[in-house]
Amino acid sequence: MALTTTGRRSRLRATPRLGRVALASGALLLAVTGLAAEAPPAGRLAGQAGEVVQKSIAHVGGWQAWETKRTVQFRKTVTRYRTDGSVERQRVQMHQYVLRPELRARIAWEEEGRRIGMVNDGRDAWKLVDGVPGKTQEDRNSARNNTFGSHYVFGMPFKLTDPGAILQHEGRAPLGRATADRIKVTYQRGAGDAGGLHTWVYFFDATTGRLLANNLHYGEGKYDYTEYLDEKPTGGLLLPMRRLGYAANAKGKIGRRNSEILYEDVRWNVDLPAPLFARPR
Repeated sequence: MALTTTGRRSRLRATPRLGRVALASGALLLAVTGLAAEAPPAGRLAGQAGEVVQKSIAHVGGWQAWETKRTVQFRKTVTRYRTDGSVERQRVQMHQYVLRPELRARIAWEEEGRRIGMVNDGRDAWKLVDGVPGKTQEDRNSARNNTFGSHYVFGMPFKLTDPGAILQHEGRAPLGRATADRIKVTYQRGAGDAGGLHTWVYFFDATTGRLLANNLHYGEGKYDYTEYLDEKPTGGLLLPMRRLGYAANAKGKIGRRNSEILYEDVRWNVDLPAPLFARPR
């Protein structure tokens, strides 16, 4: 698989322009490397920043617990809010991922009487409406962004060990009732769809290592702030089952709540037949 980044445009055969969802959700790295089953080389988690990430991995259950996970399936409820705080829309989705040796993903939900699906075979992605693949570049981008991005966020903090991730400790600061280690994360150009395009700041509880929040810079003057809440045990891991998204600037959360995401009914190592992720006919 040859993925490269040229300027602000990502290339995979065709030249898709990445959209808003990917910019708010994360860089594609797993499908590039196919190394999800390997413990990260020590060099990737060197220095003070690496120690913070290692502490967070230990907090959620450790690398060995993560690398036993071959597949995962869960229900994800996404709620978007209007400026007045009322619900704009709500989607209840089924997410199914093959985690190793490389990512394959499927997302499905119903909307206005239609069956919507997004399928990613690890190389290409397609949006389906009532089983029919979309033909526009926007459809392809949407499927690609959602599948890779949703997997990236769900896989925290383990995804911070991916090849191409550059970690930098930015000091400590108060965050709510906690003191947080601030870890700046950028990606080398060519490392996935978003290499060189995004800057993340992750906030980890300095005492426990728990992931508290992140602030994402995804374009000129564009920021997104996410809080990670409600840790619960699942399959030997302790993962946040609720995320809140807010308007933000370079300093962090500044405004209203934009979104809420709930993870429910998480099931590991379920049988996910290959046809679920096959290229649509």
